[in-house]
Amino acid sequence: MRRADLVAGVLLLALAGVYLQQSVGIERGFASDRLGPAFFPQLLGATLAVLAGALVVRAVLKRSDPTPLPPARVGLLWAVVGLLVGYAVVMPYVGFLLATPPLLAAVTVALGLRQPLLVVAPALGITLVLYAVFGRLLGVLFPRGPLGGW
Repeated sequence: MRRADLVAGVLLLALAGVYLQQSVGIERGFASDRLGPAFFPQLLGATLAVLAGALVVRAVLKRSDPTPLPPARVGLLWAVVGLLVGYAVVMPYVGFLLATPPLLAAVTVALGLRQPLLVVAPALGITLVLYAVFGRLLGVLFPRGPLGGW
């Protein structure tokens, strides 16, 4: 049995339980559809619970992969966390369209890709696709920044 799988599975089960418990309190509005606003959070919580349960079962049945885990890249983890915190702080002021490409490019560089075209093009493309699908097609409100409602 791999203890890491067991511990991770139990912790994720606890997280799923808290998440599901919190999603039960989402109130249904006047204009809500048949499924209601709590459907998607509850779907995510249930999916997390099922997958975490499977991880626990695999660990208990000794079906986990016995090979040692690769060494953790803690520096990379903290770099990405720092970039995400900076992104959350800056986005309300500069907007989604100006904050997202630098974040995606910086994470790509942190992961080791250094070719400028392979860093910049996907960062711009992903940002524009996300904005088109969520901002325009689905009507999700993004922080506007100086570009306004472009």
